[in-house]
Amino acid sequence: MHIALILIVLGASVYLVLLWANTYTDHGEAIEVPAIEGMQIAEIEQELLNLGLTYEITDSVYSDVIDRGSIVSQNPSGGMKVKEGRTIFLTVNSMLPEMVAVPDLEGKSRRIALPLIEIAGLVLDELKYQPDESCTDCVLGLLYEGEPIEAGTELRKGEKISLILGRQSNVRTTVPDIGGITYADARELLSGLSLNMGAIIYCNGCETQEDTLKGYILNQTPNSGDEVKLGSFIDVYLTTDTAAAKSLRAYKDTTAQL
Repeated sequence: MHIALILIVLGASVYLVLLWANTYTDHGEAIEVPAIEGMQIAEIEQELLNLGLTYEITDSVYSDVIDRGSIVSQNPSGGMKVKEGRTIFLTVNSMLPEMVAVPDLEGKSRRIALPLIEIAGLVLDELKYQPDESCTDCVLGLLYEGEPIEAGTELRKGEKISLILGRQSNVRTTVPDIGGITYADARELLSGLSLNMGAIIYCNGCETQEDTLKGYILNQTPNSGDEVKLGSFIDVYLTTDTAAAKSLRAYKDTTAQL
């Protein structure tokens, strides 16, 4: 009898504790988080308040693809079930673009300057050469939208700057063979050899800028092997046909072996 009484008391105690915990935690009562990505903060404040939820902006990014000030991502995501009073953590698109400082490149070699531009979050626009018998491929200055710019100047991340480089009168370079590789890869290769990507004379299948960057080079002028001045422009013919590009590269590889 004593053992049975003890078991009954323990069972009743456990039941009461579980009943209390169920009531205290609102077990089974949950709120569905609304999908608010792409919306403005002002649009979602009242909605979250009505649902008994709060929000906190924990990060910001900058993108030209979506509206400034709009919500880029949320955690928890839309559709999840949460308790009343839960905080929704948000990443928003900044109202202002991210700014970066122009690096100090004057006096540095082209080989050092190019990666520093990329690290700074900027893009090389063009290599401009001017006579300088004291140094070839040394940075003499920087240009932004055609005007000189000083190191430390704040620019929007992703903006293009040009390098002014010195060139001794007797220094020339050999045009590489860029046939069969993409426009983006060719541009990087040319800048590494003190040359510039020139005009796109023709592009088969190019409808967008992305098509151009991924397009393959079918032909070029000046031709590979030609001797040109540093800073010369290489004009190209492009195609988006991957098979044609592979055939061209295979032909060039076979010819080189012969």
